[in-house]
Amino acid sequence: MNDSVRRRGRPARLSQDAILLVAQEIVEFGGIDALTMRAVAQRLSSSPMAIYRHVRDKDELLLLLLDRAAAALRRPELPADPRQRLVVLWRFLHDQLVANPWVVGVLAGGDLAGRSILWLVEEILQAFLACGLDAERAGAAYRAVWQYTVGVLTIRIAMARTASGLDRPSFQSEMIASVDPGQTPTIASFAGEWPHAWDNYEFGLNALLDGLIPRS
Repeated sequence: MNDSVRRRGRPARLSQDAILLVAQEIVEFGGIDALTMRAVAQRLSSSPMAIYRHVRDKDELLLLLLDRAAAALRRPELPADPRQRLVVLWRFLHDQLVANPWVVGVLAGGDLAGRSILWLVEEILQAFLACGLDAERAGAAYRAVWQYTVGVLTIRIAMARTASGLDRPSFQSEMIASVDPGQTPTIASFAGEWPHAWDNYEFGLNALLDGLIPRS
């Protein structure tokens, strides 16, 4: 555990920053379901009531963690062309979520979002508008690509978690490898190279953008 949180077995001085450091460790190694006020208190040799003096509830704790993660991001350089800006922005978001998979669970599980990420949403919406969409369609386009991105990452994280506990090929790959070419010849042709959603994110992203953005 981080020395700033606990040192030589003595209880750390309780602060919001100390609470966030411990909460970050919990979600990174155990996921958001492992994060409870009691778990944080135990790690800090404190009581849950003492934690509540610094953080209202688990939702506020997750909001603070999201805001902390978003504030640490370095903004990418953006091209002038709005269509290319969208590719860069969505790829940037995708890659940041790959690096912080616990964030996907938080964002997919409700309406929590950190204020520090609003610049990215603003840039994406402006790029959609610059591509010729009106405000309503720009909002709908944002939601469509966001849902695609979260879906890809949710599947990727779940499959990676499953694969980490297996010492054999996955059921899906075994099923594809054993299909009868006479009954399903197209599927059989993919055996050994079965496509996965997280391997072709950019392909799907570009296909979505092509469908969402009006052609000049």
